[in-house]
Amino acid sequence: MKNQYLMIATFGVLLVFGQASADEDKLSKDQMPKAVVSAFEKGYPNAKDVKFEKETFEGKMVYEVEYKENGKEYDILYSEDGTLVQKEEEIEVSSLPEPVTQAANKKYPQGKIEEAEKLMKPDGTVAGYEVEIEMDNKKVELELDTNGNILKTEEKTEDD
Repeated sequence: MKNQYLMIATFGVLLVFGQASADEDKLSKDQMPKAVVSAFEKGYPNAKDVKFEKETFEGKMVYEVEYKENGKEYDILYSEDGTLVQKEEEIEVSSLPEPVTQAANKKYPQGKIEEAEKLMKPDGTVAGYEVEIEMDNKKVELELDTNGNILKTEEKTEDD
């Protein structure tokens, strides 16, 4: 009987951690589609500290390239054929639009916005913002549109 409980507990842990890693898979450059690597290297030849991942975005599989350039962090999402899907640019929290800051503070008044990113469409227009809020020893990531409407909420653990 004790072994059954242990087996069930182990399965539960595997299921939970399997789900967490199902959203994002770290990849090497060699595991990335050649079209993605080519598009990235052509568009961002001065990129530093480059990391690659495969993840789901709006229900579709995409490839994310994280990098640093000129002291800022960026994430770029590409489809498998190398088409730009979205670009995320790290910004100062103080430069967030007022409706975005107000919405985040209203939803989590006990929290503090620690990080912010501007989400841009392929044509360079702003699609929204992503903020990371720290509170009570946990982090919450919010995705908001330009008017401050919360589109997505994700609780993160210390490992994320």
